[in-house]
Amino acid sequence: MQRIPILSDSDMSLFELKTRYVRNYLTFAGKNSKDFLLYLSAPGVYDSPEVDMELQAVPGKNGDIVRDNAKAGEHRFKNLDITYDAFFFDGLPARTASVKSWLLSPVGYQVLHDTYDPDFFRMGLCKAAIVFEPKRDKGATMKLTFHCQPQRWSVDGQRKLVLTQETTIKNPFEFRAKPLIRVYGSGAGNVYIGDQSVSILANNGYIDLNCETHNAYDASGFCNGYVKSDDFPDLKPGKNHIAWSGAIDHVEITPRWWTL
Repeated sequence: MQRIPILSDSDMSLFELKTRYVRNYLTFAGKNSKDFLLYLSAPGVYDSPEVDMELQAVPGKNGDIVRDNAKAGEHRFKNLDITYDAFFFDGLPARTASVKSWLLSPVGYQVLHDTYDPDFFRMGLCKAAIVFEPKRDKGATMKLTFHCQPQRWSVDGQRKLVLTQETTIKNPFEFRAKPLIRVYGSGAGNVYIGDQSVSILANNGYIDLNCETHNAYDASGFCNGYVKSDDFPDLKPGKNHIAWSGAIDHVEITPRWWTL
């Protein structure tokens, strides 16, 4: 199962990068390349991912028929490779071993973040072979390639918003976000996000609505049977009005803003 991009407290501490950098570096799987004396000499590739669509030519007619492999009105984007030029100082044999272990041992997608683009992160994995080019036995250069999901996730979009009264929040990007919503209450009620609504049939404290995985759960486990909706809501680009009714006390939203 792919990891859902929710940053832990330790992840968040790695994103406090508001000062000028003497050298550029990256973090991956909760570890910082500086711990390996490994730094970046060129940024990763920030080209756009490819749209997943099929084009079909129709004999005798101009143009192609376009079929998106996605939900109606949306695009699906393919994964892409991000490559950095990197180098480290000294300790050639030991450092190559530690770098390989760090990058190649994690299983599944991990948080990838660099100082070139500190307000965003990606979910990626390192699967390519790492080729080290020694420099007079005092260090090495290399290319680090990460296979990444197409989204650039906003760090600010991972911060929890506590809503104690109906309000409007703004999605700053052009892509629908799939938030994590925690609904606190003591019984049944409804949550409204724009023209979308979710009915909570029972609530004994809180229920989490994970709009990415389309699952509802509380402290005891999954409780999808307590939730009724045409679909799990998303946050459209621009303004989204949030309100609730019934035995709901307040709502917390982690919006998970993203862009390309």
